[in-house]
Order: sequence, then C-alpha cells, then structure tokens
Amino acid sequence: MQHSRVLFFIFCATLLLQCKNDRENDLEKKEMAEERMEQDGMEQAMHQIFMQTRDPVLNIVPTQRLEIARAYMQTFIGGAGTAPRPLALSWTERGPDNVGGRTRALMIDKRDASGNTVLAGSVGGGIFISKNFTSGSATWSPVNDQLQNLAITNLIQDPVNMNIMYATTGEGWFNADFILGQGIFKSTDGGTTWTQLPSTVDMQFIQDICIDTNGNLYVVLRNQGTNITSRGVQRSTDGGVSWTQVVGAPLPGFDVGRSSDLEVASNGDIYACQGIFNTGLVWKSSFAANGVNTGALNTWVNITPTRTTICHRLKIAIAPSNPQRLYLLMQDSATSQVSAIYRSSNGGNTWDSLAAPGALNNGANSQCWYNLASAVDPNNADVLVVGGLNLAKSTNAGDSWTTITTSGTVHVDHHIVLYNGSSKLLNGNDGGIYYSDNIDQPNPLFTMKNTGYNVTQYYGCDVHPTNVNYFLAGAQDNGTQEFTTAGINSTVNATGGDGGFCHIDQTNGLLQITSNTNNRYNFSTNGGSTFSPVPGANARGQFINPTDFDDISDVLYCGDDPGRYFFITNWSATPVGTPALVSNIGSQEVTAVKVDPLNINTIWLGASFGGLRAQILRLTNANTAFPTVTVAAFLGTTSGLNNTVNANVSSITVDNVNSSHIIATLSNYGVISVWESTNGGVSFTAIEGNLPDMPIHWAMFVPTNAQLNGSGGGNGGVMLGTELGVWTTSLLNGSSTVWAPNNIGFPNVSTHMLKLRASDNMVAAATHGRGLFTTVLPTVVTGVPDNNITKDFIKYISAENGQLQIVAGTLQTHTMTMQLFDMGGRLVHQQNGRYQNSTIDLRRLQSGAYAIRIKGDKNENFVQQFIKK
Repeated sequence: MQHSRVLFFIFCATLLLQCKNDRENDLEKKEMAEERMEQDGMEQAMHQIFMQTRDPVLNIVPTQRLEIARAYMQTFIGGAGTAPRPLALSWTERGPDNVGGRTRALMIDKRDASGNTVLAGSVGGGIFISKNFTSGSATWSPVNDQLQNLAITNLIQDPVNMNIMYATTGEGWFNADFILGQGIFKSTDGGTTWTQLPSTVDMQFIQDICIDTNGNLYVVLRNQGTNITSRGVQRSTDGGVSWTQVVGAPLPGFDVGRSSDLEVASNGDIYACQGIFNTGLVWKSSFAANGVNTGALNTWVNITPTRTTICHRLKIAIAPSNPQRLYLLMQDSATSQVSAIYRSSNGGNTWDSLAAPGALNNGANSQCWYNLASAVDPNNADVLVVGGLNLAKSTNAGDSWTTITTSGTVHVDHHIVLYNGSSKLLNGNDGGIYYSDNIDQPNPLFTMKNTGYNVTQYYGCDVHPTNVNYFLAGAQDNGTQEFTTAGINSTVNATGGDGGFCHIDQTNGLLQITSNTNNRYNFSTNGGSTFSPVPGANARGQFINPTDFDDISDVLYCGDDPGRYFFITNWSATPVGTPALVSNIGSQEVTAVKVDPLNINTIWLGASFGGLRAQILRLTNANTAFPTVTVAAFLGTTSGLNNTVNANVSSITVDNVNSSHIIATLSNYGVISVWESTNGGVSFTAIEGNLPDMPIHWAMFVPTNAQLNGSGGGNGGVMLGTELGVWTTSLLNGSSTVWAPNNIGFPNVSTHMLKLRASDNMVAAATHGRGLFTTVLPTVVTGVPDNNITKDFIKYISAENGQLQIVAGTLQTHTMTMQLFDMGGRLVHQQNGRYQNSTIDLRRLQSGAYAIRIKGDKNENFVQQFIKK
C-alpha cells in the first residue's frame, strides 16, 4: 500500500460529538418522532464515521490521501504505464430517479432567459443539469460523474462572461456524513466541461463563493489541520490562479478563521460572515470607500450586531433592489436556534432585532448550524424567504411571518433558496430540489423536481432471489427504497427514517427486512407490500448497525453494544430479539456480520476498537444466547503498517463452496485493508497488494465461472466496494495480488455494499451519493459434469424435503467429493466426505433443475440431474 504519513491534527473528537444528527426525512407526520430520535443520535453517527475511517495511529481522517489514490486509479482507466486495464464490468444505473438528496447548490443559467436551464450540485453526487426545469416533466442528467470530487457545495456564473462558471466542493458544517472537498472546478464553456483549479486543491471545505463588481473572486473556507493555510475569506484577482487571505486570522492553527457566507450588494459592497461552531462575525468591505480595492486586505469592517448571547453560524441576505437593506440570521450557540432576525436599512451601520419565524427551528432538536437559507425578492426589499427546518415568508420586511412549507408538503432541512423574478423560487433541501412558480402568492405551492436527480446516499442493499428487477436499498435520510422495474426506477419508500442494511430472504422472497438506526427493524411477510416494526427495538449497537440474515434458519444477526451481538427469530409470527454474549471480544464492538453459507446456525463476526487489534471470530450455535466461539483470530500486528489496533472491520465474506476460505476488509486509512484466510479463520494473510490507501467497505466472492477481466482473464475472484468505486481481482496471490478498478459506466463515488443474485450473476452496488447500480458478471460455462458413471459407486440419489439424500454403493472407495451445478454449469455447492450415505442441504438453493457430480478417491464418477422443488 502506498501509505502517506502526513502529520496534521484533526479537530478534537469531543467537538465532533457535539454535533446533532441529520433529521429523518419521511414526510408523513407519524415519522416525526423518528425524526427527533435520529437527531438525538448525531453523536453516534459522528463517532461511527470517525472510527470507521480514521488512521488509527494518527487519530485523524486523512482524506487528502484519496487524491493520491484517485490519481493512481487514473493510470488504469487512462491506460498510462503498464498497469492492467480490466474493463469487463459494464454498470447500469438503476436510480432512484424520483428521490433526491441533500442539495446546497442551485444556479439558473442566465444565458437561457426562460429560466429552464438550471444546474444543481449534490453534496455527494456531483453536478447535474436540467434543460426543462420549469416544465411539468423536468428531468436531470449528470454533467460529469468522473470529477475528482463530487461533493458540490456552490455554483456561480460570471456576470460578465456567462460561459465561465465555478463549482466549489466540501461540506464543512460538521454534519455526520460530510465529504471533504478538493477546491474549485471551473468551466469556460458554459458548464459542459470542468477543470480543477490547481491553486485550490487544499481548500477542503468551501462554504460559499461570489464574484464582485470588479470581477474578483472570493471564497469563504473552513479547513482542518494546522498545515493548511487556505482558511477564512480568500480573494483572487486573476480568476482563481492565485489567492490572498483577506479576512480571518492569518497564522497557522486548527480551523482558524472558519467562515460561512458571502454576499455582494448591487452597489458593489461585499459582506462576509464568519462562525462555524465558533463566534460569528459580519464583515463589510465598502465599494464607496474602497473602489477598485474593495475586498482587499485591510478594507473590511466588523458590523456584527450586538447580542447578549454568542452566536455561531450566520447567514446574510441583501435586497437586490435596495443594497442598503440587509437581513441577518444568527444561530444561537446554546440552542442551535435562530431566535432573532436582524434587519438593517443602512448597510449594516445599525440593526433592528425582529422575532424569528418558528419555521426555522425544531425546538431542542434545532440544527440551524447545518440548515440555514435566505433570499430577498429581487424587486421588493420587504419580501423575503428564509429556511431552516421549514420555509417561512415575510412581506413586511420581517415584522411578521407565514410558514409556507411543512414536512408533509416539502422535505425538511433547507440549504438554499433562489429567486427567479418575484414569482418563482427554487429550493434545495435534504430531499433534493423543489420549485414554486407562485411564491408571490399568500399560499404558494411547491413541486418536487427530482426526476433523474439520483444523488441518493445508500448504506446497503439486497436483491430478490427470483424477481430480477426487485431490490431494496437503505438510504441516509431517505428511508429504505423499493426498486421494482427494469432500467432506472421510480422507487417507493418501504420504510422511512434513515435506512441501513436490508435483507430479502433468498429462499422466500416474501420475507423482507429493513433497518433504521441502531437495533430498530421493520419486516414484511407479503413481499414488501406492507412493513411492520419489529417489537423490542432498542438504541443499542452502532448508528448504522451491521446485520446479516440466515436464509435457512430465518435468523437476523445484528451488531449490539460492546461484547455481544443481537439476533431476531420467529419472523412468521411475532419476531423475538435476543442478545448473545461473546466473551472473546470484551469491550470490542461487532462491526461486521456474515452468515456461514455452508453451516447452519454458524456466523462470522468482525470485532473492532476497544484498544485491541481487529478480530475475526467464528461462532456455532449462534442462534442461542451463549454461542460457542470456535475460531478467534486477530488481524495484523500492534505496530508498523500491519497495525490494526482500533481498526474497523467493515465486512467479512465466506466462499460459497469452501467455508475455510474467508476474506475480511478494514475501512480505515493507514492500515492494510484486505485479509485472507485459507484455513478456516485460524490465521489471516494480507492480500492488499497494489491497492492505494483508501477505505474498503465491502468484499464479495464471485462465482467460479465469472470472468471479471473478460475472456481469458481468469475465472472467479473477488470484488471490493471502495471509496473509489468497485475494484476486482481474478487471482488472489498474497501480497502480490493485483487489484484494478472495474468501473465502466460507474461514477467516481463511494461504494458501501455489493450483493450477488446467484441465479443470473447480477451484482447490485449501493453507492453513497449516486444511488444503485447493477451489472451482470460475464460468465463462462465451467465444470459441466460428464456422463460416465462408475457401476455400483452410488446406488441412487433422492431430492425431498429440502435435502438431497445420497446412498453409497459397495465399492472400496474411501472418500468422495460432491459438487452441485445449476443448469448454466455454475458450481453452486461443494463438500467432501467419507464414502458413505450422505446428505446435502438444498434449502439455500432456489427451486429449479440441478446436476450432481460425485467423484471418488479412485476416480469413480457419478452424474445425475434432479429437481429442487
């Protein structure tokens, strides 16, 4: 692994834990209780993400290393050097095309006077464009899924040369699922192509950007790390080639000069706000006083209104028709509410304090540090819209307010409001994009504009065993979605809240399970038509809890508090949950769960943290409160590059035809990420090979007839879900294993889970920012049994009641190997045993025709087809 050990300090974890969680998004009133519950769990989410990805030695999340990894990945995609280019997998986007995601950037292309051309930026899915935005059937398409960074936070257009546009990256509001940015992307051809500005690659979180009347460019920044000098308010007089800090402490220090907002008045005055979990300030650089030097160093004056309580995040809005009219929203540091709105009629020389609308806040769960927006009618300085939890409007300069959206009409958590004339308003929130074409009316109506705007952040997914177009996928802030049609889907919510891991019984597709946060689950016994909550839900385990489902025993195995796991049974009636103790892991937490595919009531657990090395355990009698630990193996060492102390086990996969073959992955920076055991988990060897330093979220064995590298490239192998898409290998070769990206049509996005449907070799990939993708693995027919049968070797076979009975003959054979093949020639099961009457459990297999081949140790042979009902 190409590890870099750049030393810089992360913001202390205790401050990270102050942040409250993103609210759940289900628009029905019955989900508001869950919304508050999730809000209270922000500390868990922050802690989980930090622990999953941090460098355990440096205790930081060094996402700058991802740029090194991405540059290395480009050598495969572009064919540079001698790196292999296995581009066998062609991926298809499945959507959802009707479910948006968190949106902080909207821009109306001024070259289109109709207002129909709009660009949008998702915080994890990149830039999208709609060329029919105001129509009733508006659609979106991605501009470039391969940008170096898809965490778009702002979009602006040069008012003089409208072919020039800028997109900023990095969401720095301390929300749980932020993505570190990598500066500014610039387009000189109206948004068709984008190029990263080299001078901005160290700009980690760009909160806002503007262009003044002199043509100068400004950004407000928040950065982490003492060695990062891009902070505060930065100014460029050459179109982004170089930058000068003009507001904020100039000396190195962690998160010095955190800044939050920029606005340019029609008279040329520039305003900048500081304050992101530190004291908020408003600065002004007057055009009348400074002329061409407006915005330069030493031209800024502090115009912050006086308050008795400290405020943090600030948001300012300026009336386009009256540059002296300002409105200032100030988040109170103690309550995270906006308790007052300040109005100025003289450019900030004096301020009036006004009552804030209740629509901004959510009581004790308010999070105006995270969602805060405002805009003034371009033709009437007394009319403005503000947003926090919901949207509110004033027509008398803030003296009184009307709530114009609720959680039942428009998604909550608002990040941007943008006027287009006096009657039209665009809105970006946690549910995507909304639009009103009668915002000037007392009761404006809003329409959701998310068709094709697939920026959904999934944690997990599952495939239906027989319905080829049915999938479940659990999303951050957008519930668990049901996919039911071919191509790109319009999905429906199976269940609301934050969606996590989900499961479809592979022997009975009618049984389906979804999860919310911690150990909270829902289940359906009618194929997903309706879901009911599982009794006994609790707040134990991780925020997004790892789970796996045993399709034979119908047991769901889940993470729990340190030292134990949780399992749920009795799905056909009233599910029952039971905690199970695991003495070997002590204070470690279960972060990965895998049901053994060949042994009933046997599971594998990944144990993490607790001051110990990452640990892999095999448990039998797992469906009891006191299981038996049969294997417990630590990964790596306690020092050096193999150090796995406090590392996070992100997944475990077991070979479907050989349960002694196991792969475990780690999702931290700075560690060896992929480990293999060929002796049943007794010991593990690093097989990371040439992988760059990036989080590995998931591993999955592929069938022996899959050709990940195309024809002639080898059969079988392993797929990885990584922070940079899907990587694969067809040959596991210890430390010399060669992995490569296999991403034709796949976006440059974090991939959290991969699931295989055995019947057709379709793989579903749950991405955290661009929804669900699928591919069908290229296959070759292998291992088709021959028809030569040794006399008296096997008397007969019988497939009944989910078992294949094998009755041995009378030969002097000692051992035999039994292999099952489907009618495509794919090996689906293999086991070895003595030459005697034997049984193979068929309950994991789908109904259909199969063939068995039995080989004896003296080359005896038996082949016969059978039907599994």
